Amino acid sequence: MMDPENELHKDIVLNIFRASNLLERVGRKMTAQVGLSSVQQWFILGALLKEGDQSIKELRQNTLVTKQNMTGMVERLKQSGHVATEEDSDDRRITRVSLTPKGRETLLQLRAISVASNVEMFESFAAPQLASLDAMISRLVGVLNANLNE
Repeated sequence: MMDPENELHKDIVLNIFRASNLLERVGRKMTAQVGLSSVQQWFILGALLKEGDQSIKELRQNTLVTKQNMTGMVERLKQSGHVATEEDSDDRRITRVSLTPKGRETLLQLRAISVASNVEMFESFAAPQLASLDAMISRLVGVLNANLNE
């Protein structure tokens, strides 16, 4: 006999994977329009705008990108002029990353594109439904992150 709760959990996980894959495709289209090569590069630029200059380690923690991927992405963003890097003034082993004017301009372009996309994507949801969805997804991300870091 199938356990209905187990089936519901399975369906939720599958739908989250489906949504993630679809969002990745939508995001790739948007980032390609502004010259970025991945959605993760958008996340990095967004984290720098929100939090200010950060070390690569802080960026990894804020974006949940692996160390190997982060180093390569920061290097590509640096080569394209979206970010600048420098040694930390207190500890030369630490590389600090900052947003450049080109990076800010790219984020402004992405904002305009994503606002239109988000309006279309969420138009069939009422504000309380969106707030609830956001809270539940945030909670799930927290649980997943905590379980991975145990």
